[in-house]
Amino acid sequence: MLSTAKSQSLTLLNKVTCPHCWHAYAPEESLWISEHPDLLGDAKLGFQHAKRFLPSRFSPQGDAIDELGQYATRMACPRCHLHVPRSMYQVPSLFFSIFGAPACGKSYFLTSMSWKLRQTLPKRFAVSLSDVDAATNSRIHEYEELQFMNPDLDTPVALAKTEEQGDMYDTVDMGDHSVSLPRPFMFNLQPLSSHPRYSRNREISKLVCLYDNAGESFFPGADKTVNPVTRHLACSKCLFFCFDPTQDTRFRRACEGKSDDPQMASRTSRMARETTVRQDTILLEAIQRVRRHAGLRDDELHQRPLVIIVTKWDAWKNLLPDISNEEPYLPVEGSKLCRLDSARIKNVSDKVGELMAEICPEIVAAAEGFSTSLTFIPVSASGTSPTVDPATGALGIRPRDLQPYWVEIPMLLALRNWASGLIGATDGGALLEDGRWMVEKL
Repeated sequence: MLSTAKSQSLTLLNKVTCPHCWHAYAPEESLWISEHPDLLGDAKLGFQHAKRFLPSRFSPQGDAIDELGQYATRMACPRCHLHVPRSMYQVPSLFFSIFGAPACGKSYFLTSMSWKLRQTLPKRFAVSLSDVDAATNSRIHEYEELQFMNPDLDTPVALAKTEEQGDMYDTVDMGDHSVSLPRPFMFNLQPLSSHPRYSRNREISKLVCLYDNAGESFFPGADKTVNPVTRHLACSKCLFFCFDPTQDTRFRRACEGKSDDPQMASRTSRMARETTVRQDTILLEAIQRVRRHAGLRDDELHQRPLVIIVTKWDAWKNLLPDISNEEPYLPVEGSKLCRLDSARIKNVSDKVGELMAEICPEIVAAAEGFSTSLTFIPVSASGTSPTVDPATGALGIRPRDLQPYWVEIPMLLALRNWASGLIGATDGGALLEDGRWMVEKL
């Protein structure tokens, strides 16, 4: 357990939820990770991992001491033995899940969203967004550098697809079987000194765990005991479903003569990465998994919001020419900060929802039959159409042309709901209670 000195200097949560296996446990049940180089070999993770242990000795600073006398500073989940960042013991966590069909633009959206949030949150809301662990977020860093910090501005770049296995997953031996567990992207959100509620820093800071699975993980039958990589859906405070209009024949037909995007061109075969599984099948499968793992009846509405993110807005924007892609922020009087323009966001959501109901009603029907709160947000992760490499036929985007818009809005809406002390503090007066989705204002 943590020492008295340590517990006095920190405010620990009563319960911690592992971001890997979603096991809830008390801080004193936490295992620690040995630091001595000779203490290798863990029963659940394998010989290449440091040994986990339940400490009996602590340093004056409150760190555990391993059996060979080294101070240990890292902690692990008692169930799966994977590393749990120290900040998760001190700061309330928010789990969010994003999913969609293969090639729906999810990786591009995530990259642009994180990049925009790093700029927007400090500038407009006086909130800092930082990585909990640079190693955990290394994939996001790699993609951000490729797109937004690339010294070669004119060579088209493309992001690798999210895989079902690899460096974004960990294999854990649970005794009678091994399981594959996902690694979430993790971010700390804290108010800056100019934030109106900076004095309540400890109360309103949040840690966001964002889960991103390969689209194939949502194929029917892919949810197994040995591969429970999507069970975070039941723990998530908000679900983000990425719908790609360019993969829908009806959307492409509606865009004939109205879009120059090569992805919207009429074609007789699927593009690279696209699959034969329909997007409504992905959504329905995710809904069934939430119901199954959250214990919901088939006729029971989920009490947490579902945001339908309609990707590649630049490719279909002419279907709704009266919608502006200008940022939906309003200045706060007497302050340099901003607040979300809730009325405008709701108006856009209504119009996109009407368009979706007209072109692909099965998506809207599935969403309305699942969640008590449904919002449609159009986004463009690039702000421009991709170019086709004449040599390979592959699609790519020149870094010089990248101008994403509205990519940060889905996350800001989720934070406005679940971290209202951070984002809702500048929203024109009434403060949201965490966990109340303000349907009347969205």
